Amino acid sequence: MLVIGYHCGMGAVASGAVLLALFLIIVAGLVWQGSRRSVVTDRAEYVVPEAAEFVYERLSDRALRGLDPELVRNVLEWNLDYTQVIGPRELGHPPVIGGGDGIEHVMERAGTAGIAIEPLDIAEIMAIETDYLLSIGAIGSPVEEGPA
Repeated sequence: MLVIGYHCGMGAVASGAVLLALFLIIVAGLVWQGSRRSVVTDRAEYVVPEAAEFVYERLSDRALRGLDPELVRNVLEWNLDYTQVIGPRELGHPPVIGGGDGIEHVMERAGTAGIAIEPLDIAEIMAIETDYLLSIGAIGSPVEEGPA
């Protein structure tokens, strides 16, 4: 007579193997999901300290006499606030970057902070900021005009 018995040790080994396989599948899934998140995209990222450094390093000698890195950073932050928050609310659409309204807003913010700054210096900061935006891919190159 043939008796097939169940051995407790074999059941524990089989259960352990199943749990180990399940654990490895979960770990592999998490690693795969994490690797998908860390993929670098071609998304432009505006970083104020980097923008301020970029702009300050390219200012003219005339502008450097009246500006320091902290003021350049303030101007960029005030302009960013204007182009992303204030301008769209007041105009109903996004303002032109580096436009006269933006310069006026920065002048008002500087005045409120008790800081004297020339409009020409603000315009120069904004022009160099445009170069920064181009360098990080936040804006494309100008479209060539066709025949009129």
